[in-house]
Amino acid sequence: MGEKMYYIYKTINESKGIISAKEIQECLKQYELFLNVKTIYSLIDRINDFYMCLTNKQLIKAIKSKGYIIEDAFFDDGQLQILIDSIIFNPNLDQKSAKEMVDKLLLLSSSNQIKRINIEDKHSNVLDYDLLLTLTTIIKAINMRKNIAFKYISYDVIDDELSEVYHTNGNQSFDTYVVSPYRLILKGSNYYLIGYFNKRENSLSVYRVDRIRLVRNHNSNYIDIQEQFDMLKEIDKNVNMYLSKNRIDLKIRFNQGILKEVVNQFGKEILVSKRYDGKIEAIIKNVALSDGLIGWLMMLQTNVQVLLPLDLKEIIKKRLNLMLRMYEQDSE
Repeated sequence: MGEKMYYIYKTINESKGIISAKEIQECLKQYELFLNVKTIYSLIDRINDFYMCLTNKQLIKAIKSKGYIIEDAFFDDGQLQILIDSIIFNPNLDQKSAKEMVDKLLLLSSSNQIKRINIEDKHSNVLDYDLLLTLTTIIKAINMRKNIAFKYISYDVIDDELSEVYHTNGNQSFDTYVVSPYRLILKGSNYYLIGYFNKRENSLSVYRVDRIRLVRNHNSNYIDIQEQFDMLKEIDKNVNMYLSKNRIDLKIRFNQGILKEVVNQFGKEILVSKRYDGKIEAIIKNVALSDGLIGWLMMLQTNVQVLLPLDLKEIIKKRLNLMLRMYEQDSE
């Protein structure tokens, strides 16, 4: 029954306009389904009943004396575009995984809607890990309160090539981590796992999911220490510490022309004021002091000036001087 309903839906969905029951009957023959018209009517009603339970809307509309059409898709055009783009441009998904996910979304879309949506080709990127499999294993373990074991990687240059190496920091001589998983957190474009690692008693540990390899279930005692913490505060603190152990209040002065870049970087929750010379000063609270922030500030060159903190000004000065000396030596 399910197979028949699926191919009736598929046939109507892929039609370019209104399609009659007789035409549906003919199209179904390519799938070796030989149904009479009365059965097709009945199955369309069942599809609509099921869809009505999910969305409170009718999926397949009957046009009197003409046939059937799917006019309204499950997602609005804007919703579908955002979902597809978030998949295609996710750097942690390879081409095959991204295509499979997009194809599943398109099953909930009409042929007319698909024509309206811009679907970019994802550049082929070869990954050493399967993010979807890792996430699925972790999610199941969290819900079943089961431990997981995995390798955690760092990087090194071996034989003049960038190579993954197993990370042992905090794990002494062992390269397999056994963790009781609690939560998955999305920060930026990366997932982080919060859990208990038995080599660090009475504390929470954070792991970036794209650095986890060979994750599997582990038959050991699940340890839950979550009641010892205000989990929301601890999660925020631990993930932020993972990203950067140093947080600052940043004050910058910049040209009007890069205001959009500043908002894109820090969001709209910033304090701004316009100076007499047309430049803008902004204060951004609780920013992670990281190489990424320093690189972003240096990338903007003379369009931006760090006012506070003074330590950050000194860091940028030293880096600029080092770069200058490096290029001066290179030209000798």
